Amino acid sequence: MPMTLEQALKYPGELLAVWDWSADDERLSLCSIADGMLGVLAAAELSRAERKVWEGKLIERRVRVGATAGACPFTWSFQRGFTVWSLTGTVVFVRDRVLRTEAGARIRPADVERVVAFLDDASRGHRGVKVVTKSGAEIAIAEEDDPAARLDPTYGMDNVQIDAAWVTFMARDLAEWLGVPLTGELA
Repeated sequence: MPMTLEQALKYPGELLAVWDWSADDERLSLCSIADGMLGVLAAAELSRAERKVWEGKLIERRVRVGATAGACPFTWSFQRGFTVWSLTGTVVFVRDRVLRTEAGARIRPADVERVVAFLDDASRGHRGVKVVTKSGAEIAIAEEDDPAARLDPTYGMDNVQIDAAWVTFMARDLAEWLGVPLTGELA
């Protein structure tokens, strides 16, 4: 039997409250964070009034807040540093005030010129978020290559807008966290 939000809020250890930026309603998932992985404990659709109540409960319990967008492969948080989780683990985190990627890049926030929400024109399925440093280096923060764009001849920009919504939301949150402009095809 799945947990309720109330039960999940009492779960021991570090929690992440995930709001779905693409949901029509107020959708909240409470996740546990263990060994760099997220585990969904409970999820519910809330009214706006219920959201306000839950925001208070989350603050009281000091639960870290994050976001996702629909069925995207990433969840992120801009509290206590910027962290991105994939379905298999942590792909971006901050340590010693440096943004670090799973691929080994180390990015000082002061070195970032802008955040780019990108869409590869050759393959609409390749999309993601990258930063451009003041030296001109482009560093991927999170990206995916969705095979549906290659395999489905009817896959068009409407599909891209739905499937790639996470890119816009994550890029917006990262740009705000870094205090830099947001640009790109999906910005």
